[in-house]
Amino acid sequence: MTHSEATSAPAETAAQVPAVRHAATRRVAVAMEHVPCNHCGHQVTHGVHNVSRLVQCVNCGLIFVNPRPAFADLARQYEGSYFHCAEPTFGGYEDYEADHADIVRTFEGRMGVMRDQVRGERPRALDVGCATGIFLEVARDAGWQPEGVDISAYALARAEAKGFKVQRGTLLDIELPEAAFDVITMWDLIEHVPDPAAVFAECHRLLKPGGVLAISTPDAGSVLARVLRGRWLGFRSIDEHLYFFSHRTIAAMLEHAGFEVRRFVQVGKVLALPRLVERMRFYSRIAALLLRQVDRVMPRLSIHVNPRDTMVVLAVRPGEPPEG
Repeated sequence: MTHSEATSAPAETAAQVPAVRHAATRRVAVAMEHVPCNHCGHQVTHGVHNVSRLVQCVNCGLIFVNPRPAFADLARQYEGSYFHCAEPTFGGYEDYEADHADIVRTFEGRMGVMRDQVRGERPRALDVGCATGIFLEVARDAGWQPEGVDISAYALARAEAKGFKVQRGTLLDIELPEAAFDVITMWDLIEHVPDPAAVFAECHRLLKPGGVLAISTPDAGSVLARVLRGRWLGFRSIDEHLYFFSHRTIAAMLEHAGFEVRRFVQVGKVLALPRLVERMRFYSRIAALLLRQVDRVMPRLSIHVNPRDTMVVLAVRPGEPPEG
């Protein structure tokens, strides 16, 4: 199926294809399914930057992968090899826990972005896609009452070992009470899920009135994404990432779910130089070589990098928080 012109694909159909790139397992044969736009339901799309299977809804502008593997096939990639991955530029992490200190610094920065929106001294927080629990550590140190959800048994075993309450499954699988949380966080998560609209609706149900939803995700409308087009690193994680949002499309989906969007912030992350070299070599081999030389002189150096192509979105469930 090509998307050089606008096309309409039937939903709920499948075709066998030879192989699909997985973040951790590289290439495996799976059945593919066609899906309509998750926001508006339209099925007419056009291709995006000649990236295979990357399409954009002609009605609302949402960018997504279509056709795509069934989520049961995709979910298998999020185990141990995902957190110890040889080619993280296609998805996954080189060594997630080995980068613990850098990830803590990144999450501390994101806590700072959202702190003035969160009410109460000890807010109850749910981290969706909590992985090994590093953000849960940062939240606990800040005085919050955090718990987590993830689909990875490998990651949750490590979060549980740190003493956190966690549940295995997607947010739509598990049963949680209505209006139970002051904060829900989804760090680099929403682009992975097969039904973002349903996840936003469930977050609205789970938050107390006045509760905050904080999301980070690659920004497909950023200057870097628009300039680099198909060479943008964000588009290299097809089948790990299923959706690619701009400020406009994610705001429209959040508002449709009943949220008030309060703020967008372009954020970076703290990376060790070897991790930065791996990413930089896809853009500039000269820059990657220079950084490698710096790493030899200054090993174990980590720096904050912000190419302004990742956004944090802060949204609030309308209403006044309950007393006490």
